[in-house]
Amino acid sequence: CMYRVFYTIISIAVLSNILACSSRPKVDTEVSFSSENPNEKKSPSLRFSEDFYDFGSIIQGEIVSHTFHFSNTGNDILIIKDLIPDCGCTQPKIDKKVLNPGEEGTVEVIFDSKGWHGSQYKSVTLRTNSPIRDKSVTIKANVVEPKD
Repeated sequence: CMYRVFYTIISIAVLSNILACSSRPKVDTEVSFSSENPNEKKSPSLRFSEDFYDFGSIIQGEIVSHTFHFSNTGNDILIIKDLIPDCGCTQPKIDKKVLNPGEEGTVEVIFDSKGWHGSQYKSVTLRTNSPIRDKSVTIKANVVEPKD
């Protein structure tokens, strides 16, 4: 008799638990990674196809240049706020300062080797409105004395 009461109490407890679990509302666990998600934070992103160029050996006094290609890989407008060369011997020229998502641009880095000798590394920093505010490109040249 005692077992029957105990068995009935356990059965009722288990049955009420099963019924309670099956009557819970369904929770939508699907996550959308669509670019049209209104909760997605918009932000630009500057990406260079290359960020370093080596001219090899050049003769002192020679002026050389290299064009770096970049794009806005973000989902908002990228604004190039400033171009900061680390030396007066290096001059940057940019083709556009505002890029829509997916757009590409270029920055030409011109190096005047007058007065320099040996291995030279020169950088230009692009300051932007992206979360990673500053990105740089670097050129290298081994400046050699002219042969008389």
